[in-house]
Amino acid sequence: MEALELISINAWHTIAAICNLLILTWVFKRFLFKPVQKILAERQAQVDSMYREAEDSRTAAEQDRREYHEKLENAEREVEDIIKSATQRAEKMGDEIVAEANAKADAAIRKADADIAQSKKKAVNEIKNEIAGISVSIAEKVVEREISEKDHEAIIESFIEQL
Repeated sequence: MEALELISINAWHTIAAICNLLILTWVFKRFLFKPVQKILAERQAQVDSMYREAEDSRTAAEQDRREYHEKLENAEREVEDIIKSATQRAEKMGDEIVAEANAKADAAIRKADADIAQSKKKAVNEIKNEIAGISVSIAEKVVEREISEKDHEAIIESFIEQL
């Protein structure tokens, strides 16, 4: 019988075991489970916060990278515009300098042509005056004496030599 008593189910032992189980469950829940849940929740909040901060940092870094690329592209466009503007100004100044040089050259040519024409007129007038003076001299000589054919030829030859 003793063996049967060991195997048999005692109701009081079962009720005591169930009460012990309920009390232990309540104690674990009260003093162990809730604090552990609280610690796990705090850890989860920290991990979520770290993930949020990392995501915010990544987003900020991506935004900074985009802004950097935009500024770099704007700077490159500005450099191209500055170079283009400088090239256009240089070409315009070169054209102006060439036009001014051409105008000065044309003015110098016109002045030289005018000086040449004036010198030519002066030389023609001087030659006319000399011819007139020589003609007067010849006429005076002719009038002073009668001219023979030989004298006439000598006068013409001396006139030609004087010219």
